[in-house]
Amino acid sequence: MVVIHADGAHLAELVTGTDGFFPKLAERALRDGIQTRAVRAHSKVAEMLQAPGLGHVHIVFGDRPNYAPDVLHVAPGPVKGFWYLDEVGVGANSSIRFGQFAPERLDKDAAEWFFNGVVSWMLEHNISPVDQPARIDPPAPKARVTIFCQEIERHPFRAHYLTTEQMIRTVAEHETDRAIYVKPHPLQTKPMRRDIMATAQDYPNVQVTDASVHDLIAAADLVVTQNSRAGFEALMQKKPVVTCAKSDYWQATLTARTPEDLREAMDFGKAAMEDFPYEKYFYWHLHRHLLEVAKEDFADRAWKRIVEKAFI
Repeated sequence: MVVIHADGAHLAELVTGTDGFFPKLAERALRDGIQTRAVRAHSKVAEMLQAPGLGHVHIVFGDRPNYAPDVLHVAPGPVKGFWYLDEVGVGANSSIRFGQFAPERLDKDAAEWFFNGVVSWMLEHNISPVDQPARIDPPAPKARVTIFCQEIERHPFRAHYLTTEQMIRTVAEHETDRAIYVKPHPLQTKPMRRDIMATAQDYPNVQVTDASVHDLIAAADLVVTQNSRAGFEALMQKKPVVTCAKSDYWQATLTARTPEDLREAMDFGKAAMEDFPYEKYFYWHLHRHLLEVAKEDFADRAWKRIVEKAFI
């Protein structure tokens, strides 16, 4: 049996089949005579099905990294329509974080075709993993930096190198003339949003905005984040990105572990990333490592990973 563990709203999505990922997976499993069952994570039923010797494969929904010989992890990826199905975790905890990006081994034409198809659709239709406000017309005024905020500082296991406040203050004190945009996460908690607003008020050139990520990326010379999916989306517009936390797309960014690193990235990041092969990275990260639900081979690729796991 394939047992899918999920919480709350995610479990409801599984039962109703609105997410697109799991209905196709269940249908493919039935072709091999394997049942798929969704259970509430950490429930008594879930614990019973995880008993040793039953031979089930468990798919855990969400960011709960853990390696086990019978477990895979699943979650939406940084671009809508792409999903993680990973042995270690999702997002910054996925096995992609340990991968070595070798652009010379990738086909240039295939990468460009893939990149152009994904990017044109996402930008033209203002598509993001989290719904965004309508695009601005005329475009937002140009800015030196756009900072995308998150909530990872409240996680029990530290993943960030710099706090949100450190990012804002470091950027604002290094760039005192040109505009700096700060976008709270669409699901930002009220206490965190208040902290962001309070910090931004100390600098006249810092503007807190809820505009579309695509507009704010287009307006900026440089994007700064901890490891937000919005940082990955900035790669679609070939913008240099500075990540200030553990990230599974660090291979395409500059990593700042200290305020000095961030200042240096502001000064030299644009030149350092000028020749980066963004098309090949998109192809490597999304096509090679994630699964695209809309593709005809999605179910077979997902099932192959599950079968490989089952026979470890």
